[in-house]
Amino acid sequence: MQEWDPEHFTSFEQLCEVTLAAVREKTEAEQIYLWLRAPTPQLYCYRPELGLLCLHADALTSLALPISFIERSLALCQLLVEPVTAAEALWESVEPEAPRLRASFPLKRHQGLEAAVYLETRRRLDRLPRRHQQSIQLLMHYLAAELDGRRLASQVDLERDQRLHTQADLVRSQALQDAFLSMLQALHLVGVQLSRCDSEEQLLHDAVALARQELQFDRIAIFLIDADLKTMQGTWGTNEAGELVDERHFVSAIPEHPTVQEALRRKDYVLVLEDAPLYYEQQEVGRGWNAMVSLWDGTTPIGWIAADNLLWRRPLKAYQSEIFKQYAAVLSQLLIRQRTQATLERFNRELEQRVQERTRQLADTNRALEEANRRLSLLSLEDPLTGIANRRQWDITMEREWERARRHQGILAVLMIDVDEFKSYNDHFGHGKGDQCLQRVAALLQETERRRTNLVARYGGEEFVILLCAPQPGEAERLAEQIHQGLERLQIAHPASRVTEMLTVSIGFSYLIPSSDKGWQTLTEQADQALYHAKSRGRACTLAYRAQAEPLITPQ
Repeated sequence: MQEWDPEHFTSFEQLCEVTLAAVREKTEAEQIYLWLRAPTPQLYCYRPELGLLCLHADALTSLALPISFIERSLALCQLLVEPVTAAEALWESVEPEAPRLRASFPLKRHQGLEAAVYLETRRRLDRLPRRHQQSIQLLMHYLAAELDGRRLASQVDLERDQRLHTQADLVRSQALQDAFLSMLQALHLVGVQLSRCDSEEQLLHDAVALARQELQFDRIAIFLIDADLKTMQGTWGTNEAGELVDERHFVSAIPEHPTVQEALRRKDYVLVLEDAPLYYEQQEVGRGWNAMVSLWDGTTPIGWIAADNLLWRRPLKAYQSEIFKQYAAVLSQLLIRQRTQATLERFNRELEQRVQERTRQLADTNRALEEANRRLSLLSLEDPLTGIANRRQWDITMEREWERARRHQGILAVLMIDVDEFKSYNDHFGHGKGDQCLQRVAALLQETERRRTNLVARYGGEEFVILLCAPQPGEAERLAEQIHQGLERLQIAHPASRVTEMLTVSIGFSYLIPSSDKGWQTLTEQADQALYHAKSRGRACTLAYRAQAEPLITPQ
């Protein structure tokens, strides 16, 4: 066995061999292994005649090592020793021998390191001399420290490599960003120059010239298609020598080639073919990449741009595809603007011819407006007889105030008022006097309730309603009492009444906090039910809406 001096070992394998040999010597082990489970599975075996053997981790199974025993030692992080039965022994002896023991020394120093030294011996480990036990502990300590150091060194190397790769990626990324920003600035200048073109022909000419000059495209050509998406027409392009040429004479059906059809179906998409044949005047002039991007007006294709690298053979960079796409978007907008401007000029010429037609339409509109105003007058919000709000205004106001009170959890109150024995009054005095009676009652109600937030309306016939917004407690009762007192002061004679000799009214009212599960009609219906009970109680009284309504004001 080599002398134990860990500082002079040149490799981990040498340290491992000396350590296992020393442990084997001190424990008289018949078999000894070092199993490294993490970070990288590895199995080492020491044999005196062969030295240190490096085995694959899968050899654990073929060697019939007690994996569960070793794993239990790792989990408990403590030395485990137990006897080996005859069936479990790795080999059998012919003569009876001392019982064989197996031991597992865990070397777990860090969450990333899991290793153990496993051995089989006939020597009682607890009876080893104390100096041997201390030596074994020291050997295990050195071995665990070396394993941990190897793991940390590996992590350092990995992180250094990752850092170097990241730095290289950052340099490449920065170069690409600089090139992309430069191209974006060039694209902006191209867009500014193209926006100054005053015709579609000049726009297409300059678009090809500036794309080659500023955007670094070898050859470029622009094609337009008709509204039926069947015919293509050339505009300006580049020949095989790189010269700008007029191709407006070229007219043809749109090719059925899948590449062209796909480019016309996909908006904001650059279609690139690598190592494709390149053409001029329908003749192949070379090979290289060929890119196409379509021009669009909304959802309708209006043409496409084609570019290739015939002249300089430069590969197409990723950011160039984005520049190509943005360039097509700019050109599409400028084409649409040119065509829109031409359309507006045509519309302006046609506008003079439509003056008479517009004048006639205006006259028709005025007549229709007069008819609408006439109909609107029929929908007036004022009752023509009494001058107070009518049923329509009542419905509109109730709906609005109901929703407002529902949002703010406010309270509303409605008083339903009916003139007692009004038919008898009409029969006795005539309809003229009846109308005057209703006018006096309406005036009394309007005078009694003057708050602008509330509403007094004629509900129909001899019925009136009053809406109280955010009433104070008892306000409806007080208002009803004031109405009865006001009528008493008016002293309107009603000799045909079966109630009293003077005109009286019956009043039903209800309070309610609006909710989303009820409509505004609920409150009016409750007041109407209270009015019904008031009339059935003999009239000339006031009742609140409740399950068993009782009169609040005794009959007059």
